[in-house]
Amino acid sequence: MGSVAICSVVEPCGEFLDACAAPGGKSVLLSGKCDHVTACELHPHRVSLIESYGKRMGVGNVDAVQKDSSLFDPAWENTFDGILCDVPCSGLGTVAENPDLALRKCEEDLIGLGRVQLAILANCARYLKKGGVLYYSTCSVLPSENDGIVRKFLEAAVGYTAEETDCPLPHEKTAYGLQFLPDTAYGAGFYVAKLRRKA
Repeated sequence: MGSVAICSVVEPCGEFLDACAAPGGKSVLLSGKCDHVTACELHPHRVSLIESYGKRMGVGNVDAVQKDSSLFDPAWENTFDGILCDVPCSGLGTVAENPDLALRKCEEDLIGLGRVQLAILANCARYLKKGGVLYYSTCSVLPSENDGIVRKFLEAAVGYTAEETDCPLPHEKTAYGLQFLPDTAYGAGFYVAKLRRKA
């Protein structure tokens, strides 16, 4: 349900980057909206998951690549019309499905995740064309992983603004995006924000 809701706010476009794509569900959904989807993953076995999923679904416009989305690749600068950063997070929006998850998290984990989240968002922003849209999402209900990261990004980024968006799934509007809560979003908690690069 989270993947469907997140993909529902994505605008149709030409070249799209799914920066943290495994196992591939979002990339496949977005392949119906976008001319071409580049699906990135850090680990080779997760790249294989994306490839396998795309083949099973009969999708021909998704290319899976192994890449660290937090590290800049000059060849991709100003390349994509849209980018989704569904970043690694605490997963605390999925506690109903994974009840022991909260017991395995500590403050140091969240601090480290915050650095990774901001690094991925800031780096992928350099891959976006002017006028394009950068989407940031997590499966977390923690403001520090959601609006907190977007706020830090906007304070440092030049030429980006948060843009209002909507979704038919019940949600709460936050300062920068949409927060879906487990009690109203079919048991899952997740977040998405839409950030436009000025033309």
